[in-house]
Amino acid sequence: MNAVSIKQFANPKPPAQAGGSFQLPWITLALLLFCLPLSLSADLFQLGYADRSLILEGQLWRLITGHLCHTSLSHLGWDLLAFVIAAGYLELNSRSALLASLCVGVVSIDALLLSPWSAVNSYAGLSGLLFAPLVLCLFIFARKQQALNGWLPMLICLAKLIWEQFSQQALLSQSPWPPYPAAHLAGALGGMIYLGFALINPGFNLMMTPPLPRRYKSRTSLRQGFYQLCVVKRQEKADT
Repeated sequence: MNAVSIKQFANPKPPAQAGGSFQLPWITLALLLFCLPLSLSADLFQLGYADRSLILEGQLWRLITGHLCHTSLSHLGWDLLAFVIAAGYLELNSRSALLASLCVGVVSIDALLLSPWSAVNSYAGLSGLLFAPLVLCLFIFARKQQALNGWLPMLICLAKLIWEQFSQQALLSQSPWPPYPAAHLAGALGGMIYLGFALINPGFNLMMTPPLPRRYKSRTSLRQGFYQLCVVKRQEKADT
C-alpha cells in the first residue's frame, strides 16, 4: 500500500477509536495508581524513594520506585497532572513509544543520580521522567498541526527547562525537598534520544501511530483493493 492511497481511502477515525471503541491509556493509569500509595504512605515512601547510598548498597528497586514517590500533595498533584496529559496522549498514539521513552528516561535520570556530577543524594518524583514522553507527544502534536504554531508548546517547554536550570526552582509544585531541575533535563534528553532513533530508523513511523486494529485493517485493505482495481481497469481502457 502506498501512503497516498491510505490517506485518501482509509477510515478517517484515528486508530485509537477505530471500530467505534476507545482504548484506555492503561499503562499511564497503572503508573498513576502506583504513585498514590508510594507517595501517601510514609512507610512506603521511606521504602521507595531514590537514595544513592542505599542503591549502592544493593537496594536497586529504588532506581524505579524513586520516580513514583512524591514528597508533598502539591508535588504529587502537579506531577500526576502533567504525566497523565503527556503520557496519556503519547500512549493513545503509540503504546510502544511510551514504554520505550519511559525506559530511556529512567536510565538517563538514574545515570545522572548515580554519577559524580549529581548534586543530590536523594530524589523523588515523576517530574523528571515525564519529560521523556512529553518531548515525544509535543513532537507528534506539532507534526499533526502542519503549521508553525504547532511548535509553540515545544518552545514553551524548552523555555521552562532553561528557566529552571538558571533559577534552580520549580515553576508550580511545592516540595519540602530542594528541586533538582537537572533531572528534568535528563528526562528530556532521554525523550530526544528515543525521538532521534525513531527519526533516523526507516522502520519507524515518524508519527509513531500504533498498528491498526484487525477490523480497521480489513476495511482499509478492501478499499485499497477496490481502488487498485479501478486504476487497473482505467489503464486497460486507456490502452484499448
